[in-house]
Amino acid sequence: MPSNKNYEEDVRYTIQPNRYMLLSLGVWPPSSRKSESLLRQNSRHLLIILNFLIILCVVIPGILHISLIEKTAYGRLRVAVPVMYSSMTLAKYSILVFCTEQTESCLKHVKEDWKNANDECTRDTMRRNARIGRRFFAICGGLMYGSGFTYRAIVPLIKEKIVINENLTIRPLPCPCYFVFLDPQVSPAYEIVYFLQCLSGFITYGVTTAVCGLAALFVMHTCGQLEILAILMNRMVEKTDPGEDVHTKVAATVEHQIRVRSFLRTLDDTLQKLCLIEVMGCTLIVCLLAYNIMTEWGNHNFAIVCINSVALSSIICNIFMFCYIGEQLTLQAENVARTLRMLDWYYLPRNKVRCVILMIAISNRSMRITAGNIVDLSLQTFGNVSNFPMNFILTVTESTIRGRTSADFEVYSNLCPSFKEYLLLGSEGVEQPINSRTFSIPLLLMFLVILY
Repeated sequence: MPSNKNYEEDVRYTIQPNRYMLLSLGVWPPSSRKSESLLRQNSRHLLIILNFLIILCVVIPGILHISLIEKTAYGRLRVAVPVMYSSMTLAKYSILVFCTEQTESCLKHVKEDWKNANDECTRDTMRRNARIGRRFFAICGGLMYGSGFTYRAIVPLIKEKIVINENLTIRPLPCPCYFVFLDPQVSPAYEIVYFLQCLSGFITYGVTTAVCGLAALFVMHTCGQLEILAILMNRMVEKTDPGEDVHTKVAATVEHQIRVRSFLRTLDDTLQKLCLIEVMGCTLIVCLLAYNIMTEWGNHNFAIVCINSVALSSIICNIFMFCYIGEQLTLQAENVARTLRMLDWYYLPRNKVRCVILMIAISNRSMRITAGNIVDLSLQTFGNVSNFPMNFILTVTESTIRGRTSADFEVYSNLCPSFKEYLLLGSEGVEQPINSRTFSIPLLLMFLVILY
């Protein structure tokens, strides 16, 4: 019998948005694998296969288009964004599919914490953090689907049709594609490809929202448990009634601290690959979108500039949300360590003071969420990542503009006043923080793969 009478309602409130999203993607862990019916299991596997095929309908033709059709670096950069984003989604979706057991373990831990929430203070703290996680889910979903709908559905309608030899019309598609045995410009092939690319977009943004929602759910739950740990520490040293057992309070606090640490290790193993793909991929996409905005501004395509700006803002906000929740976890861990150091330990019996020393030693170990054990998710990382797009744009624009006219040079110089100075100083004249330079190495390698 759970200590929390409202256990089922609280669990439903915490995980319901993520549950619906993951169910639509076929990656929600079943309540019991043994009792799952064969029909439901086959339906889930079929949904996963269909989602993979729909995403691949964008990735493979897009890679063929970039490799075989586009011959210039400018052309490849201009069309690389949707292909790269779909490739990111394919990698994240694969991780979600093959790591359902880890997700199930984290969800089981969250449910057990709700089951043991036996007082109103604990329950209110957990509900407040669950509410923040739901808000992150709603914000990410709104940004992704809002900007994605404009990028996939509206951009092809805004772009002008290209007429070749006065009798061949090239109708734009949401994503670049090249089919070896199919002409996507002929009806009904055009309508089918357009529908599949839009459907792929909805799956893509669903995967992004699911990853962000899971990260917000688990990390904010951990923050709530750390707040409860600080409360337990303060209660541990309060002057108690003669009949109250101090040993029970100390044991409960130590057990809760170990439990939070154990959950964080499982959580980091679950999220680190997803966060690495998200942060690195989104950073490179921000660079490409900013470059496209500059070039389209020079070509006076202001409608495309506005839509790319909306997409750029949503991607930046997505990176910020991951870094923000990582920062909140670090701040809560520091608050626990500060509470423990300022504890009135002299109220404890002499034989219990040694427990406080061990708890202080454990709390001094940092609690962070990392992106592949390479980068900590924090606001400092967000600042370092934000420095990379401008250096990327300056580097790529320098190599592109050398083959252009003096008029184009003036356009880029007006858009970026430091561009002319950058050309004079060279790429070594722009200083980067050590963290930013280190983080940009794999991104540059990914860029070179796309370009060549």
